[in-house]
Amino acid sequence: MLQKDILLIINPNASKGKGRHRAHEIRELLAGYGRACTVAYTREPGHARNLARRGASYGYRVIVAAGGDGTVNEVLNGIMHSGVSGISMGIIPIGRGNDFAWMAGIPSNAAEAARVIALSEPRPVDAGVCISPEHPDGMYFLNGTGFGFEPMVDFRAMGYRHLNGMLSYAVAFLYILRHPPKACHVSMEIDGSTVSVETQQISVCNGRRMGSAFIMAPIALIDDGKLDVMFTNHPLERMGLVKAVAAFFRGKQTTESQLFTYLRASRISIESSGDLPVHCDGEVFTAAGRVFTLRVLPGALSLIQPRP
Repeated sequence: MLQKDILLIINPNASKGKGRHRAHEIRELLAGYGRACTVAYTREPGHARNLARRGASYGYRVIVAAGGDGTVNEVLNGIMHSGVSGISMGIIPIGRGNDFAWMAGIPSNAAEAARVIALSEPRPVDAGVCISPEHPDGMYFLNGTGFGFEPMVDFRAMGYRHLNGMLSYAVAFLYILRHPPKACHVSMEIDGSTVSVETQQISVCNGRRMGSAFIMAPIALIDDGKLDVMFTNHPLERMGLVKAVAAFFRGKQTTESQLFTYLRASRISIESSGDLPVHCDGEVFTAAGRVFTLRVLPGALSLIQPRP
């Protein structure tokens, strides 16, 4: 008899509108390995978070996010905010962006990812949390957060209904480049050391890649108990922003010290002179904020990954 221990959370419109059909395929694949699951379909933004939190309270021991980074982030937050321990998370990457799944070594093929969930053991990975006065409970992230220029591009790309993937980011980047943001004076406390800088871009990462192609934190690891902090270390005009984005593509932030400062830390406090847009794993944290605290939570999530 199959044990009903898996909750599969999926957007029916994922995978170019084939999410519902993919859910049936995934359920049959898991059944073939002797595992059964309940499928829960999301209806609106934020619903996956509520489903995951409810699933945790109902006693599901494995909760799977089938979708992109947004679905992964919502399921993570549902698990973390549930207060229930002993839950493992699985990922089946069928969304537009699958940056954290890529970082965790999870296969992009849904059948192979389902096999990992059925047969592999969970391993602890780090999570991060971003807190602000407006969001005292915080928002958890697995991949990373961005402040300033990066979320401006990200939020603009979200608004393009008929553009996906890198094309949406490229069009959004060209738009923001025509209206480049002014640098803010930012004071940061990074593991007890104070840094003051005029900057348009700060990234705090657990994973390496964002936006499907931007290597924001080229030496980040998801199980080292640290967050990688990268920021442009002086105000940039248009050509400077172009050079910065080119560095993101190549993952050269650790060597191009004339553009970037790159640090690793457990706790970061940020206070800005101007409003900053902020994302967590590509999801909107705030459109305009000034005070933030971020910290790493070592081994906070039990993630089902391929065997090393």
